[in-house]
Amino acid sequence: MSLFSWIARWLRPKPQPKPQSKELARRMAAIRAAAAAEPATPAPPTADMLRSAIRKGFNSTQPVTSSSHLHGRQEQLELLVEGVLDRGNHALIYGARGSGKTSLARVFANMADDRGFVVLYSACEPDQDFGALIRPYVDALAGAPVDWPADRPVNPRDVVEQIAPRARRRFILILDEFDRITDGAVQHDVARLMKMLSDAAMPVHIVAVGIAAGVDALIAGHASLRRHMSVIPISRIESQAVFDIIAKGAGSIGMGFTDASRETIAHLACGSPYHVRLFCALACFEVIKRKERKVDLPATLAGVARAVNDWALTNAEDAALFRKVIATNSPHWSMIETIARTAAAHGFITRHALADERGERILSQLRDALIIDAAEDRIAFQDSLAPQFMLAMLFAAQNSEKIDENIISMNDLHRPIAAE
Repeated sequence: MSLFSWIARWLRPKPQPKPQSKELARRMAAIRAAAAAEPATPAPPTADMLRSAIRKGFNSTQPVTSSSHLHGRQEQLELLVEGVLDRGNHALIYGARGSGKTSLARVFANMADDRGFVVLYSACEPDQDFGALIRPYVDALAGAPVDWPADRPVNPRDVVEQIAPRARRRFILILDEFDRITDGAVQHDVARLMKMLSDAAMPVHIVAVGIAAGVDALIAGHASLRRHMSVIPISRIESQAVFDIIAKGAGSIGMGFTDASRETIAHLACGSPYHVRLFCALACFEVIKRKERKVDLPATLAGVARAVNDWALTNAEDAALFRKVIATNSPHWSMIETIARTAAAHGFITRHALADERGERILSQLRDALIIDAAEDRIAFQDSLAPQFMLAMLFAAQNSEKIDENIISMNDLHRPIAAE
């Protein structure tokens, strides 16, 4: 191509695109505006995502660590903060299993940490002597292993002497599951240590967590310790706190609970945070199986049945005994319910409170699952979580005509059983 041809082509006007019609331009502008205004619809959560959310929203196996999840315990938390952090007392937290004692202690520990305390936590073991219980705390406080007496057991005075030159910061020692220590000598030494730390005005405070029996044993013989002690009893939470747990967990996973399901869970859990979360979680898992998003009464009953069946695998003798007592005492179901609810609410039953021949008969049939303290007129279940499961089994028997036998395996209750 010649130079003149190339210049002519370069100078030739290029064809212009045809202009859009006004109507087409208006439509395109409307489409672009709508796309900018409407965010993309998120993909629905998968079943695995929902299961993970349920485990977090209704976790019955781990204590909570945030005050926002500590429903129904604000008053106890305030008493604990005032007693230990403000007044410098030691503390005892006691209540039934599943009542939220460890959760309260964990939330308190976080608050203490925020205020500059060093918090050391450990769970007690049944076979620990005093030295094995306390030495790890003191070693941690010292920042290195401490030289302890080699020719004799460690005693409270040894501990105070080791702490004294090192207690430049404020420490809190949390002894969880203190009731597992049944050796009276160890309990006595822990009480002595509390008293000596207080008398020496050391910035080291002990928080013991356990059931009431462990607390009584700790204080026994140390009346003067009471003025250095904040005692925090943990009772069952109120119905509104139960509903708050359900609402918060349901909101976190995007599910709803019908009124009937909420009322049933509250009825059977008897104010136990553990049972509330357990029943809710298993009911939600049932809803996922059905590919639904609403927890209704059938799903709740199925979840409760699953909870009872899981419990029965580790408590086969108690489960068989409860099934037999319920099946052979249908005229006295109201008394069985009274026994279960009283034990769930208070941790024990008294014969005086029952004052009924029917109650005596049923307690006699349940004796293999009970701990009987004749001196104190107190009767407790060996498994303190069991009353709610017995109540759930009774509920299944009372409502058998409303329960789908394909869902509830607890209708084994209705098989004929010969009375003893």
